[in-house]
Amino acid sequence: MRVVDLLTEHSLQLRLQTPSSEARLRWEVSGSAPTELIDPTPFLLPDTLIVVSGIAMNFQDERTWDAYVERLAAIPVSAIAFSTGLAHRILPKGLVQACIAHDVPLLEIPSAIPPLQLDRHVENVLRAERIALSAQGWELADECARLANQGAELVTLLASMHRVVDAPLAIYDAFGSVLAKYPEISSWPTGTAQRPTIGTTRIALPMGLQDPCSLEIRGLDPSLPITSILGPASSIIALHLNKSVVVDASRHHEIRNFVETCSAWDESSQTDVSKAFKLLELDVNQPTVLMVADMRGEFASTSWQLRVLLHDLFHQVRVTEIDSTLFAFAQLEKMNFEEASKRLLSVEKRQPLLLNSPIDSLEELRLSVVQLKHELARTTNPSVAPALGLDALLSVASGRGALAAASRFLAPLNAKNDTKASTLLETLQCYLENDAQPSKTCQALFIHRNSLNYRLRKIESLLGIDLSKLEDLSRCLLALRLAA
Repeated sequence: MRVVDLLTEHSLQLRLQTPSSEARLRWEVSGSAPTELIDPTPFLLPDTLIVVSGIAMNFQDERTWDAYVERLAAIPVSAIAFSTGLAHRILPKGLVQACIAHDVPLLEIPSAIPPLQLDRHVENVLRAERIALSAQGWELADECARLANQGAELVTLLASMHRVVDAPLAIYDAFGSVLAKYPEISSWPTGTAQRPTIGTTRIALPMGLQDPCSLEIRGLDPSLPITSILGPASSIIALHLNKSVVVDASRHHEIRNFVETCSAWDESSQTDVSKAFKLLELDVNQPTVLMVADMRGEFASTSWQLRVLLHDLFHQVRVTEIDSTLFAFAQLEKMNFEEASKRLLSVEKRQPLLLNSPIDSLEELRLSVVQLKHELARTTNPSVAPALGLDALLSVASGRGALAAASRFLAPLNAKNDTKASTLLETLQCYLENDAQPSKTCQALFIHRNSLNYRLRKIESLLGIDLSKLEDLSRCLLALRLAA
């Protein structure tokens, strides 16, 4: 409701007595306040319409009128409606001049119209507007709920909101990362220190978390009652976000059990793995995508983004964090794997993250769990994992006597280290870690090339091998990996 709407209401017969601008007449009216107090400002809200008859204002000093209007303009009030015929036959000259000076519209209520009629009209119109806004808000929430039930992404829900508020929107997590935005071309800074405050309206999403996500709207029309319009829809977004956490949290024990069962080659049979996988309620006949990611330190902020994106890309997702490592098992992709992998690998360019292409058999999935756990420690950026990993194969072999054989093979180096200052075992390990390149090995050990050659010849003599042969290098690498 605006001031001009009061002037166009024929039943009120109001007359404008000040040369107010169009912008001032389009000022929103937040409520009506009948008052005869000389200073009602302690009891007023901004944009209130003052309804007064001047019963207690029988003063002639124009400075008193000016002070009265000045206080009201500082609130600011939307307008002053002065009723003539009760205490004043005509509008006080000082009041008119003061309203002109402070740019406050002055409306004259004719004696034939009771001030109470104006007050009731304002309240009735505002009540009807609030009901209409509430209905609009629930209609928007209903549309968002319908889209969410159909598996729509967050950006689709934001697009529905954008059609109502006509302003850019974004969803931030507690770490200042943007989970979704609309329009897509809009730019939103990331990081808690860079999050915008001026010109941005923030709505904390009711997620039941200590650090909830928030909906942020930029360049919003300040006259819009944003809580009434977007409040219900914000709850739908909160539920949509919580879905990934609640569903995942309820499966934490089952996911952890499956990962541990896969890793325990000595204790767990393939039947145990199959039983653990069934507890995840995933389809054993469907290809499964496996993802692991390091969530320590600065990478903790990507947790929400990865979780939400996984649920956007796949119909079935099981994800949780175990010892600061995120494990995700996903089936039934909504798009081809190449496109899905691009989006997952682009969340954070520096995060250690490994993604496996869809795996058809449970036996291969078990190997992949072990492989990606080992490879993650040596990963520095997001990447698709190779189909075959040495660590996974070693884990299979380690439960079949290979560990004892590896220890026996390396025993001569350990025995020699008991009596010699040179660390032959450390030298061999460093040599292999540097791809059998002498110069890199010397730099890593801070030794001369002649010293390295002496140690390598000693190792060959003790182990009965030739380090110039690929087979013997592979034997040493396998033994060191098994004995680690």
